[in-house]
Amino acid sequence: MDNNHTTKKGCSTAAALETQNCSPAYKWAAKVNDETVFTPGQEVSVQVLGHQANVPEDHVLVRDHASSNDVRLEDDAIVNLGDGNVFRSVPRCDYSGGASCDSPAKLALFVDDEWQETTRDDQTEGSIKDLFKLDARVQLLRDTRSSDDLPIEKGATLSFADGPVFVTCFVVEDHCGCNEQGPITKKYRIRIQGKRYTVDTPSMTGREILILGGFDPEEYMLNQRISGRFTPVGLDECVDFTKPGVERFTTLPNEQTEGEPSGRRSFSLPESDEAELQQSGLAWETVTESSGRWMLIHDIPIPGGLVQQTTSVAILISSGYPSASLDMAYFHPSIQRPDSKPIPQTQASVSIDGKQWQRWSRHYTSKNPWKVGEYNVMTHYLLALGWLGREARKLQVAA
Repeated sequence: MDNNHTTKKGCSTAAALETQNCSPAYKWAAKVNDETVFTPGQEVSVQVLGHQANVPEDHVLVRDHASSNDVRLEDDAIVNLGDGNVFRSVPRCDYSGGASCDSPAKLALFVDDEWQETTRDDQTEGSIKDLFKLDARVQLLRDTRSSDDLPIEKGATLSFADGPVFVTCFVVEDHCGCNEQGPITKKYRIRIQGKRYTVDTPSMTGREILILGGFDPEEYMLNQRISGRFTPVGLDECVDFTKPGVERFTTLPNEQTEGEPSGRRSFSLPESDEAELQQSGLAWETVTESSGRWMLIHDIPIPGGLVQQTTSVAILISSGYPSASLDMAYFHPSIQRPDSKPIPQTQASVSIDGKQWQRWSRHYTSKNPWKVGEYNVMTHYLLALGWLGREARKLQVAA
């Protein structure tokens, strides 16, 4: 979200941070097969990159120099993202790269939830704004691991080695440099169901956000993306736009079911799960197949840009759930891009209820593990919606 960021007390610039012994930990990220992977630091293992990007075990990673001589990275290697943070995977048996590469490595810069590639490791505040087509009034900040991001001064020179991840806030009017003294006025950009909106208030209720997006609060439920996952927002719950990160929301139909079951129930879910599903108004059912126990949710709206308008999702309910993690999601009809390019890690399928369902191989990780008592079928379903949204955004960025 675009917000009023502040720096740590006594640390208004990078120089001040150094002289006053402040040690901000800048965020690092990489692109692997067009997947964004946030890493623990500038140096990261090839194994972590591959696992976080769902790279098949029979593939190897290469650092992308846009050259036929891209060098393979050994499975146990540690890579410095400052030397290039764009990677691709190739089948191990098909790899034919060179022993070295003289071409410059690709560098990925990240601003809010978008990314751009370059080969220049020296940038300016202005060149990054130009690259991302940002409004001149946007304030650029380097994203840190704390809640206090570091503002970039206008015209400042930036080194890629200091970190490639940035966020923005939108300064509408700033009186501080004028004779007339007054408060800094800022606006906040939020995204509702893929569409951007600019608001001049630092907080709104779920009801107000739905109305802003053109949705009837009595017919739709709102979900907010937090740390890569979507969580429900109550109609009267207040959302604070001044917190770090890009504020994104998605909506779901909230049709009233009067508590009546709307499909097959071949097995029971935990009572709290069923209550939440009934309250959501989703068309869901449970079926038992030779491949396992499945929860199906039907008539899901698909984000704009992908081929289909609606689909159904299947979630495998393991015998150890809810203590054991849920994993992956399966869609029917399968999700397709309009350019027919494959979506990574979606080529496998499984037969459920007499139909072939497309498997999306996405997993919880050691960095973002399954949380017993906090995560359930609904949060996993919302996470799966986030995967679809991410694919739709890739198409928007490429357009």
